[in-house]
Amino acid sequence: MFPRRALPTFAVMLAATAVAACGGTSDGDAESMPSDTFIKPLAREPLTEADLAGIPLSELALEVPWTANRITRDAAAGASAASVGVVDVVAHEAFDRATFLLDEGPPAPGYGIAIADGPATVPCGDGDRNLAAPRSLIVTFSPAQAPADGESWTPVASATRMVRSGVVCDDGTSVVWAAELARGAEVRVLELRGPSRVLVDVR
Repeated sequence: MFPRRALPTFAVMLAATAVAACGGTSDGDAESMPSDTFIKPLAREPLTEADLAGIPLSELALEVPWTANRITRDAAAGASAASVGVVDVVAHEAFDRATFLLDEGPPAPGYGIAIADGPATVPCGDGDRNLAAPRSLIVTFSPAQAPADGESWTPVASATRMVRSGVVCDDGTSVVWAAELARGAEVRVLELRGPSRVLVDVR
């Protein structure tokens, strides 16, 4: 078995700068500074070959590291309803991955991604959708629309955490895709270019 090898990734890092008075600072001044003056970089896990699962690093445009919190991204300026298709749901060694294919033409839609514990209600233009699953992954794209045959709620044979999945709302303004989860409490997002894709991982 080959060892897992860490690869460089794109990440948004927070940096802090210290502003010094003219002539520098003395040791006494440094000691009097509050302990939280400097912002520590966020701890994160470098992507490995297993994480990329065959994706060329050159296609990676953005990574949102593992989190239990909701992930949101605003739509690009002037975005119109983009077509969003679910390409694949596949199990990997440490996570399940859902891949969404976006139109190349229009500006990218915004998205919201979260794991809901217990029954969840999904707002939709023609009436709310109720998800009775004990735990669900809910992915919302807006403005967006699904392909004509995109609305379904079917078992997922190729995943170990996602039991069944499908588009639960397509009202011409938003597309909401959900997956019932057998397990998993954290999500990660990878945005890819050429073609434009959004990968949502669950572990």
